[in-house]
Amino acid sequence: MRDQEPVSHATWTTWILEAIRKIRSQKQRPSVERICNAIRQHHSFNEDVIADNLEQAVKEGSVLKVFNKGQSSYKDPGGLQSRQLNVSKGTDLSKVIAKATRELGKRDGSTLKSIEKYIRQSHAVNLASGDVDFRSLLRISAKRAVARGLVCQEGRLFRSVARPTSASAISSVEKPPKRQSVSPSKHRRHSESHVQAADTPKVSRAACVCLSRLVSEMQVSNLPDICFFKIC
Repeated sequence: MRDQEPVSHATWTTWILEAIRKIRSQKQRPSVERICNAIRQHHSFNEDVIADNLEQAVKEGSVLKVFNKGQSSYKDPGGLQSRQLNVSKGTDLSKVIAKATRELGKRDGSTLKSIEKYIRQSHAVNLASGDVDFRSLLRISAKRAVARGLVCQEGRLFRSVARPTSASAISSVEKPPKRQSVSPSKHRRHSESHVQAADTPKVSRAACVCLSRLVSEMQVSNLPDICFFKIC
């Protein structure tokens, strides 16, 4: 079938959302290529035309474009409204902001207005009372996220921080020093030296002094060959 007449943007949005639901029902990631293939099965349009209308739907908020592990995919905002976000005056949204910047995947970062739009599209935001200012909470939580290192800020843009892998986290932990091993032969020689030192008789200094006096009082000339001991 060949589509000759111009197609409205609302019709394009319907086709795109139907393609996304079909691809997700097949347990696959709705990429640009898969969405184009799903639409071309029923409508003969060029891939560039489909991709342009897909990006237009993303700009209008009819379709969500998210990034995960460096790959982009598309979601139906209506299917994400089951994600409840209860907000009160003291709610900390720093982790929600960090996740939003990561899923938006903008290389240069996202403005707080874009983050707010994405959160409202991907969550069912429930305010505890009418005096809760969601935008003010986002500004406060964005500062907390920067202070905690969850996101980094460059001017008006907020960018996600790369999370360390498990291997790098393990290598960063300081390893305890290894205990120096002693070879059996060295240990045996060390033990034998201790045994020899223990078996060697020790002559007290008092005994050496007495022996010296005794020798001096004797007539050394009348003695036979005498072995003198070195007195320490």
